Amino acid sequence: MADYTEKFWETHELLGHIHPASYAAEQNTGYLDCSRFHRLAVIIHSGVLGGNLDVDLEQGTSTAGAGAKTFDAGGHDTTITATTDDDTFVIIDVAGEEFDVTGGFDCLNVEVTPAGASIFAVEVWGIVPRFADVPTTAIHATIG
Repeated sequence: MADYTEKFWETHELLGHIHPASYAAEQNTGYLDCSRFHRLAVIIHSGVLGGNLDVDLEQGTSTAGAGAKTFDAGGHDTTITATTDDDTFVIIDVAGEEFDVTGGFDCLNVEVTPAGASIFAVEVWGIVPRFADVPTTAIHATIG
């Protein structure tokens, strides 16, 4: 369990995003290295939607997208509906073990395809790092 004194940045890292803007064509975060985290949060912010947003998660074995395939761990792909989801956000929770780890997949791309010009943004956060950062300043040792 997380300690209440830990800083947000100690357990969360923004891995990638799609800047907030009006888009009429498919947008991608690019393949993000997720190997250093146990969990991910994909946050889609919708503004005024000109049509539904089709959100697909894809996995690859490298940040270049090698071996790219659909993320098949059920329920992660979603549609954000223009008639009901203006000015809202959707969070997709992904556990590291949901990747095809046997096949060496540990990179994630979020693909968003709008049906019409739509304002949206995407953030991908790495949560619960596999290895804590080692402090490089203010290291204290007791000798004696």
